Amino acid sequence: MPFLATRTLAALLGLGIALQAAAADTDILARGEGVVVRQEQLDEAFINLRATLAAQGRNINEKQRPVLERQLLEKLVLTGLLLKKANDADRKSASSKVAKLIEEQKSRARSEARFHAQIRAAGLSPETFESQLLERAICEEVLDRELRPQLGVTPEKVRSFYDQNPAEFRRPERVRLQQVVLSAKTASGADLPPAEKAEKRQLAERLLERVRKGEDLGTIASEFSDDPGGRDRKGEYVFPVGRMVQELEVAVLALNTNQVSDIVATPYGFHIVKLLERMPGELAPFDSVSEQLRARLELEATQALLPKYQQKLFEDSKVEFVTSP
Repeated sequence: MPFLATRTLAALLGLGIALQAAAADTDILARGEGVVVRQEQLDEAFINLRATLAAQGRNINEKQRPVLERQLLEKLVLTGLLLKKANDADRKSASSKVAKLIEEQKSRARSEARFHAQIRAAGLSPETFESQLLERAICEEVLDRELRPQLGVTPEKVRSFYDQNPAEFRRPERVRLQQVVLSAKTASGADLPPAEKAEKRQLAERLLERVRKGEDLGTIASEFSDDPGGRDRKGEYVFPVGRMVQELEVAVLALNTNQVSDIVATPYGFHIVKLLERMPGELAPFDSVSEQLRARLELEATQALLPKYQQKLFEDSKVEFVTSP
């Protein structure tokens, strides 16, 4: 089961709030063998959820709060029980994966300060973010160890699904390109102030002039692009035709191979694009999609098994919901 690879599984595991003891038993909302969840933990989980959604421009309808709090309470209990079942190997593997993930994110952000700013823009402190990642990673290690033998996702099953569903693996016409992206957004997704946006436009013009004079666009993308993933691969992407931002797609489809665009303004910022290749639609080779397909089938099998697994875990641990929040 790929580490932190599925939003659905991460949501089922909850926000990963650390389970801490409180003084008053009257605050207990749920208890079982080796796990206690108190009101303050649920309150903290709800505050974190609200902050995370707010950073995405989404709000919680107060009418939904009782249902959300019940779901959060069950997730906190599940997290506690999974953490209790974790062994040293689970914790070691999870810690290693989290450390690697954080280093990759810092590298993409270009600096630790910028990385922390991005986390805070999502409504979290760096410490809370790392704690949540670690708890979630440990829980996934436990689930992987306990559920994988039951998944039944064999290489033969993966191949059979591919052969029986060719339409799902047909690639549309695609373009391979390089681009420099200068973002017109803040870390939280808001528009930059007009003066800062004008500075980004001026920088784009200077960079375009350098490309026109013969400098390698990929090298410039690695140094200047605000797109972390693109920087890592010198600005190179493959996009399906019909799925790009409209302004970018119009500009790209007007280019000849190895031609560089003028500055392209999109809602996300300013782009300098070089068309490398146009590729016709085709059936994706099995080898190119097999790992992704296997992960998808494992996720679907996990989702099917998880409710019964959670129910049994609650029963075995004699979980009692003392009070409905």
